Formats: sequence, structure tokens, C-alpha cells
Amino acid sequence: MSSIMFDGESGGHTAVQDTPMDLIESFQLNDFLFSSPHRTLLAKGCLFNAHSNRPATPETLDEQVSALFSRARREGQTNPVVVGALPFDTTQPAHLYVPKHWFETSALSLEARHDLSRTPVRVTPTEHALFPRPQGYRDGVEQALEAMRQGRVEKIVLARTLEMNTDQSVDLKPLIKRLIAINPRGYSFSLPMTPEQPDSAPAHAFIGASPELLVRREGNQVIVNPLAGSIPRHSDESEDQRRASELAASDKDRREHALVIDAVIDGLSPYCAHLDIPDGPSVIGTDTLWHLSTTIVGELKDPDTTSLELAAAMHPTPAVCGHARQAAYQAIHDIEPFKRGYFAGAVGWCDSEGNGEWSVAIRCADVHDTHVRLYAGAGLVPGSDPQKELVETGTKLKTMLNAMGLDALNTL
Repeated sequence: MSSIMFDGESGGHTAVQDTPMDLIESFQLNDFLFSSPHRTLLAKGCLFNAHSNRPATPETLDEQVSALFSRARREGQTNPVVVGALPFDTTQPAHLYVPKHWFETSALSLEARHDLSRTPVRVTPTEHALFPRPQGYRDGVEQALEAMRQGRVEKIVLARTLEMNTDQSVDLKPLIKRLIAINPRGYSFSLPMTPEQPDSAPAHAFIGASPELLVRREGNQVIVNPLAGSIPRHSDESEDQRRASELAASDKDRREHALVIDAVIDGLSPYCAHLDIPDGPSVIGTDTLWHLSTTIVGELKDPDTTSLELAAAMHPTPAVCGHARQAAYQAIHDIEPFKRGYFAGAVGWCDSEGNGEWSVAIRCADVHDTHVRLYAGAGLVPGSDPQKELVETGTKLKTMLNAMGLDALNTL
């Protein structure tokens, strides 16, 4: 492996010839790692945090990031980057910081991902619990459907968690390797929640293998890829293809998907001179699910609009919250027995030129030493079946469980 060299105390973007695998092998507990189909980014150290209690709105985030970039340039960085996460609840603050050093290279090859899939992971739960329990989740779905029958909301995304304690501190490095391996077309990340702490401190990170891109900005081009509507995959190839065809023809799932697309278009339109929108969704697969997917490409009106500003303008989409947004927020607050934190938020990065990538924070987990909390949600529209939605959340939990080597754990 080639060695990573730093460009002085002030840090910044270091130009090196490292491969994506070099960056992944260099990952340590308090590093930020973001692996996408387009690039691999590793950020080391923490120059300074945003340290703000202000809500994660487009206006406040723009002010915070402008101040962070100005300060970083005064510290000697020529093209600083901000990395971090937006919370699901935008009345809460974002978790953003400027790293001392950041490295960017190409995307990992499929062959390299196959090599990573053999990485051994040891996570041994000593106890685990679901919140809510299966009947409690089904009851919550019934509450949501009743709100729809009353006309108070058109769609609600309801989630549940799986919490576990382990017999020793979770080792993040092999776990993120496995997540990258099983998510070749998606967005895998490890975000340190305390990047100032030394690597000797217990792991405290937000990790995930999201299939969904919230937004990518490259120059004046904007790319978004909303997912909404899904069905579990099957080990039998013919049955698996039948399910993909069933999803493509599903009226319920296409209605759910259309709500998301309309909201994304509404969020992007003020920023884009034009948008290229496909006539209808396609079907894409992850390790556990088929999804309805639409890729939308736009051109910015204002070249100063950043990827983070675009992410904040669209977040949260109906894919993770519901429609109408405020009514869905309230229903989630009333029904879910836990706080989402950064689950169903967004994780990514933005450089001082405005380029960056932000993924929707799903198929994810909070890892804090020997405690792990996994999250999964399902989109509900009129016609949703409580038992099927329960099964869908269990299927979504399997992405993280499979990476941990816990695929046999009963998640229902």
C-alpha cells in the first residue's frame, strides 16, 4: 500500500496517488469514510466543528458552512471540505466539521469489493430488543392508515429499531469494509460522532450502506436518485424476477414513488434552469430488496449553489418522512416510540467549490462502544398492509445484520 503523506499542519486536500483500497485500509476509528459508485473519500482529523445549536435549515446551514470555509482558509487550507450529517428532524442541529486532511480517489472496483466481502467480522450480541415490538409496529401502521382515511396525510414513513449490546467494542474497520462490499451501487459511510477523540477511545460512529442518493453536485450539474416502493428479493432467480416485475406494475408502489418524485422536483426547481425527468421509474436491486428508482439530472441556475444547500432544500423527502411533510412529521412524532437522530437524515460532504455528495441515511446504525442501534422504516400509503410493512422493515434490517454476520438473528 502506498503511504499517505500530509501537506503540513493546516491540512486540506492532499494530492496523492492512492487507490480506493489504500484509503479504505488507512481508515481509523475517528476518520470519515464515504464510498460511492463515483468516488472514495477519506477525511482524517478535525480542524474544528460547527458547534452550533441552530436548526438544520437551508439558511442556517449556508451561514454555518460559509463561516467554516472562511475559517479554514485562514488556517491555510486552499479547498477545505465539510463532512457530516443532517438530522431527520430539521429543528435539530446538524453534525458538521472540517477535517484536517482529506483524500479523494476513484470508486472501488467490483473485484476489490469482492475481496472485501471476505473480511471477517466479529459482533456477538449479549442481548437485543426491538422497538416497537411486532404488534406495536402493526398497531402504529393502523394509526397511520387511519390518519390517511381522515385526510390528514397522504403518506407516512414509520420506522423501528433493533438495539443490541455486544460482548466487546465493535470494530468499525472490518464492518465498514463489509458494508462497502455488499453495497456496490450504493453509498457506504462511517461518520465519527466525536472526531476530536483519539483512536484509542471507544468507537462512536454513525455507519451505513444506503442505496439512495439524495444529491450529487459536480460543477453545474445536479443528480438526484430517489427510491420509493420496494419488495423483498428471493433466493430463487425466477421468483426474484417475478417480484421485480410485480413491483414495476404495483399501483400502490407507483403512487408512493410519484409522491416522492413530485416533492423532489418541487425542491429542485427553484435552483435549476432545467430538469431531465424520466417518464417513469425503473427497478433496481440491492442485496435484500428491489426498489423503484428515478434518476433526475438538472443544471444549476446559480453556480454558487452548493451540494449541501441542495440537500437541505430537499430533505426530508417523502421517501423517509411522508407527504404532506409537516403532517407526516407530526404523525411520526406521535407514533414512533424513539427519536430518529441522524437516521433518515443525510450523510455526505461538500467542498468549498460547492461540489459534493449526500446520501439518504438509511440501512444504518449508531455504534457506541458495545451498544448498537439499527434502524429501518417502511413507506405507508392507503392500501398498505401492516404485516407486509413489518416484514419490509425486517428485510431492511438485514443489510446491517448481514454485514455484522448476524443474518440468523430474528428481526421480526
